[in-house]
Amino acid sequence: MLKELNRGRWSRPTDKSAVYLEIAPGEKWGVRVTLIENYAKVEAVDSPDAAWYKAPERYCSVIRPPRFWERLMGVTLESKIMAAVNEKRLVAHEENARLRGELEQPPG
Repeated sequence: MLKELNRGRWSRPTDKSAVYLEIAPGEKWGVRVTLIENYAKVEAVDSPDAAWYKAPERYCSVIRPPRFWERLMGVTLESKIMAAVNEKRLVAHEENARLRGELEQPPG
């Protein structure tokens, strides 16, 4: 598993997948990482059971293994996943702040 993902809990729903869920106490939004055979799905979720279908990139990213040129530059699957996790943590933080009324709602 990914060593940097240690703020939440891991589960193994199937033999070929692992799910990490991180929602801070008292918060509604958090991050879910689903590791599947050859890719990962990183999501900002509003509950442990939330499921996104064709979610916008803001809330859900599919991370594939690094391509040849990325590997030459030292990019690893773990680094790509952690970059997406940090991005989704920011989204979850913004959504939690919006729920608390700390952020101004966008017009429209």
